[in-house]
Amino acid sequence: MIDIVISGYIGYSNCGDDAILSAICEGIRELNIETNITALSKNPVITMNDNNIKSVYRFNWKQVIKTIKKADIIISGGGSLLQDTTSTRSLLYYLFIIKTAKFYKKKVMLYANGIGPINKKTNRLITRYIVNKVDVITLRDELSRKDLISMGITRPSIHVTADPVFSMNIDNCNYKEFLIDNDIPINKPLIGVLFREWKNISYEDIIANICDGLIADKDVNILFIPMEYKEDIDISKRISAKMSNKSYVLDKDLDSSSIIGIIGEMHMILSMRLHALLFAALSSIPMVGFVYDPKVSCYLELLDMPSGGDIKDLNIYEINNIINDVYNNYDIYVEKLNKIKIKMKEKSELNNKYLLDLIKTD
Repeated sequence: MIDIVISGYIGYSNCGDDAILSAICEGIRELNIETNITALSKNPVITMNDNNIKSVYRFNWKQVIKTIKKADIIISGGGSLLQDTTSTRSLLYYLFIIKTAKFYKKKVMLYANGIGPINKKTNRLITRYIVNKVDVITLRDELSRKDLISMGITRPSIHVTADPVFSMNIDNCNYKEFLIDNDIPINKPLIGVLFREWKNISYEDIIANICDGLIADKDVNILFIPMEYKEDIDISKRISAKMSNKSYVLDKDLDSSSIIGIIGEMHMILSMRLHALLFAALSSIPMVGFVYDPKVSCYLELLDMPSGGDIKDLNIYEINNIINDVYNNYDIYVEKLNKIKIKMKEKSELNNKYLLDLIKTD
């Protein structure tokens, strides 16, 4: 029996990170090896119920250390865990988990991580010291590899794979009835809009204007979808209220599988949320991404999908031209995604290959 502990941004009701945990657990089970999986979570009860695994409170240090001591492998799993844009405290938390694991001579894998930005010199030095001690690293993009190398992290085996969500087996449930039950009309194509608050930058008026233009020019309905409900619901409602035309807000705190299903019912999405873009790719839904972090532009390039620009400097004229291009070449965009998502799935499945190699290493 192999004991695996997963550390990540778990238990915060963030659909992207919840999907990452589900994908990692799904991948471990597909290895057909007897395992016990335990996640360090902000909300252990929800994490256990949603994933059928064990879980401990991530800030109960006595319990966390006890769990690490019993483990065979520690996974630092997915997402942008190693960065100091959110806070130095967040970065140090994940580095502490890694350092503790290595102190107790445990195998450690960075699993499909997105690295950076790590801007502070001291944080970069600490990261280099600790991460150079892990056993294997898989990364979700080439930009992350360059960030690691720039910090002098070269000792572990480093592989560029893909985000874990691309390996998920998504259900093909029809969410049209769900939308109808929640008073979302499906008589016209739905455009999903997913935005978040970011550093007091104001882009609500611009997005509202773009959405009004879509309704007038394309005869569509606009649906605002909160990805991280507590964080996104207010801005979703504010943008909707600024519109001249009627739009809809999905005012529900939903799990990641429901969000994936709902995005799969969209005709197109406009999003600054990275995992909303990845969820759209899973169902070959064309997209326009809006960049608040380098990880968004990086994945738009990998998916060969258009960027609406940096949220600090949005240009309505350019964005409308991009949206028109997606509409005028819609089938081409769908076909691109049909091909790319197969390649991304193959890359994502390599994460589990490297995990299996680590399990088998003496």
